[in-house]
Amino acid sequence: MSISDLSLKKPHALVVLLLLGLQVVDSDEASCGEGTIFDGTSDTCVCDNASCNTSSSPTSHAEAYGLVYVAGLFDTVNFDWGRELFDFTVGLINDKTDGWFDDILDDGTTLVTVVEDAGCDPKVALPAYWDLKTEWGHPLHGVVGCRCSSASTAVARVAALEGVPVVSPASSSARLSDAEEFSSFFRLVGPDDERGQVGGLINLLRTMGWDRVTVLQTDTAYTSDLATSFGNAWVGYHESDETTGATSWTGEVAYSHTIGLNADGSLDEDSARTALASVPTSEPRINSRVIVLLAHDQHAYPLLRLAQESNFQPDTIWVGTAAWAGRTPPQEQGLLPTGYIGLEPFRNQDAVYQDFLERLQGEQAIQGREVMSELPDYAAETMHDSLIALTMALSRVKPEDRDNGEKVLSALRDVSFSGLSGPVSFTAEGDRANPRYGIVNWQNGEWKEVGEASPNLNGTSVRLSEICWAESGCGLPAAPSEKYPVPPPKLPVWVWVVIPVCIVVAMALGFRYWRSHKKKNMLKEEMKQMKGIDSELADLEEKVKQAKKRQASLIQQRAGLQETPSTWSDSTEMLVEVFPDNDEYWDVCGKLRETMDDAWITKVWRIQNHPLWNYYNFHKNRLSTNGIDHNERSVWHGTSSLDPGIIYNDQQDGFMMQFSQRGFWGRGIYFALKSSYSHSYSFRPRGSAPTERPEGSGDEREMFLAKLLVGNEIMMDRDKSSSAAAECRDLTVPPTDPATNQKYNTVTGYTAGSQVWIVYENGRAYPDYLVRYYRGSRNHKKTPFETKEEAMKAKEVQPEQPVAAGRSWSWFRDDAAADQAEQGLSSSVTFTKGSGAPSDAAVWEYLDATGKWKRYDAASQGKIENVYQQFSAGSSPVSTLQIKSGEWRYEIDVDSMKQTNIEHSNRTKRKIRRRQV
Repeated sequence: MSISDLSLKKPHALVVLLLLGLQVVDSDEASCGEGTIFDGTSDTCVCDNASCNTSSSPTSHAEAYGLVYVAGLFDTVNFDWGRELFDFTVGLINDKTDGWFDDILDDGTTLVTVVEDAGCDPKVALPAYWDLKTEWGHPLHGVVGCRCSSASTAVARVAALEGVPVVSPASSSARLSDAEEFSSFFRLVGPDDERGQVGGLINLLRTMGWDRVTVLQTDTAYTSDLATSFGNAWVGYHESDETTGATSWTGEVAYSHTIGLNADGSLDEDSARTALASVPTSEPRINSRVIVLLAHDQHAYPLLRLAQESNFQPDTIWVGTAAWAGRTPPQEQGLLPTGYIGLEPFRNQDAVYQDFLERLQGEQAIQGREVMSELPDYAAETMHDSLIALTMALSRVKPEDRDNGEKVLSALRDVSFSGLSGPVSFTAEGDRANPRYGIVNWQNGEWKEVGEASPNLNGTSVRLSEICWAESGCGLPAAPSEKYPVPPPKLPVWVWVVIPVCIVVAMALGFRYWRSHKKKNMLKEEMKQMKGIDSELADLEEKVKQAKKRQASLIQQRAGLQETPSTWSDSTEMLVEVFPDNDEYWDVCGKLRETMDDAWITKVWRIQNHPLWNYYNFHKNRLSTNGIDHNERSVWHGTSSLDPGIIYNDQQDGFMMQFSQRGFWGRGIYFALKSSYSHSYSFRPRGSAPTERPEGSGDEREMFLAKLLVGNEIMMDRDKSSSAAAECRDLTVPPTDPATNQKYNTVTGYTAGSQVWIVYENGRAYPDYLVRYYRGSRNHKKTPFETKEEAMKAKEVQPEQPVAAGRSWSWFRDDAAADQAEQGLSSSVTFTKGSGAPSDAAVWEYLDATGKWKRYDAASQGKIENVYQQFSAGSSPVSTLQIKSGEWRYEIDVDSMKQTNIEHSNRTKRKIRRRQV
């Protein structure tokens, strides 16, 4: 029973094992290679039979450098030989005395593997991968798989998020070459486009002298992508190429049709018969003898059997891709006729291949198993090479760094060796470099290799004398033409007088019948397709509904585990008003008025959005996990014409790239240090207020005071030159940090007198407070109190009265309170030490790079002392200010006694002190 089976069928047993601290590894799943088993007690491999020799191997985890854990995900039904070959290769790698790649993991590391069935279906592959990640009980250093592109697409997309290397022996979809979406995916085959199989297929057709084909494809993601790539590269005029010697030609598709599949994934025979019946076999002027069949083997062979049974165009030349050509058809399909031709990945079968085969045959004989005369499929060779490539990359990474996916992927890009399938190396997209394909021909019940093809026309050669053609026989000096000859007229001259009259009458009648018949057939086919689509949509809708329920449950569970800020109240509202009796109110007020001394607050709301806070903390933890100081800052953000409610009510992203515009540093989300800068982008709440906020007056504005995870930032001076300005404006992501070879998290710069930060992804900022304010003279009804002291004094003299929970400051919001504030309670409180003049008895100094204390200049002395006096006396909550000294601008914090160079990329910090003299 697998771990996933245990967790599903006996969850209580799994819990007990985990509580006891035991490793949950199946002996028939985890493997160290032939003749050995994985011992959970010693955490290493031990002998299982007399042929096993571990005398030179480490006997315990403490004596070894460690273990690496690799999973095999492939179609164990169609690849029924897969587990045996996979385990045998593991055994060769772990044996450092057999002369087979003994330099891989030669530091004492043991390779431990597990095999799971991924089928040929993402619905099977992705749960299998997730079970390994969550239930195996070991870290996953890499995956070998999957067989089919749809399964690999699903697994590789998730693995890329965690940096887990995935090396596929057979998946060839061109979509998987996207290095951005599938950044951790590599494969031992070429892509299905002009750089790989499509290029080889076109060169095969051109070598035969063919330029008109019919295309039949099954309805799968793999064949759809393959058909699109083939059509783009084949159809149209192609100029001559002097480098390859190719003459100009025009590619045509005589007819194309998509064949449906049943719900269980098998071929829809009715759809297949319709496709065959629709091929224009009776019209030689447009018909083609060559049919390119794009399908997997489980669909191709049933279709070919139907064509044989229906006596469909017996001299058809069926051309296949590696998905079925070269693969042996099931016995239940019967003996298929001679003449198919197609491509399969090149079968190397050199000395390396023969050496491996002899070792395998020897082991099979010892174990009493059936001895293979040759490896059963090209994927057997690429499976071996996939495992060698992955473990070779792991071997080149220090043991303590093998959990670091980026380092393993970097090593994998540089892998180069001679394997069973030939020379192995990778392109920048993770595809196999210089892919080669064998040209195979179906003769008397078996495939025979008759040539070689590649995306380069010069690398394509065919041995025509060895090919057998349907109906035409073997050994022809040239390939049969793909075009049928048009027979010349043989009727007497007098017939041509009668024929036009007959044709006109027949055409009129036939056209009416044909149009009616075609319309009926089209309606039937459309109704059938619509019914299938409706059924699939209903299934998807139900799955989406269940997924949303599960998502909501998981979000709720996570929210219960996530700490919230200590300032948050017990209110269930997302928008919670902060009143003047709260320190938060005056902290926000101080930050607002730092650069806008004529700004007055009307209202302050705290944003208590739990899902959004959890998402923000996820990004904070991600930065910490990657060893990056999250460098959290308090910054301003104006939403212009966008209602702030769209941001603070969103439960997924908050600040979203979808709403961003292109600015001086490209298209990103902009935040500013100074409130005066963001004021230009503030929101006017009048006439557009949602239910949770009252409508504002004409002079009122709103903007966010937000938390921002700056992380690793880069200063980009757009004013340095016109080229620098253009470079900044074209940004879509931050540039790469040469020190880490990874992208910076944030770009920063200066504009309009303020430092700004720009991020290019969602989730890195949280809307902490929404501030409504106005500028100019203070309106005593909107802003009853000028200082915190006035507010506290007013509260002390206010008689106690019952108020609603969470609204203890509501008594400040009536006209009587405002009048009371105007009549004397709102008079400002002053402190004699807060006059702004420096104290004669104290000086301010900073500790320089040499460890010596140096004084600030006279102008800075007064500014620092002024802030210090007001902050220490409690007359101002602001403990920071900015000063300019030389070429740099610094932020001084008299509370933490620190100086920060805010313009330097390293944000250098130094100690400061106030010394009595």
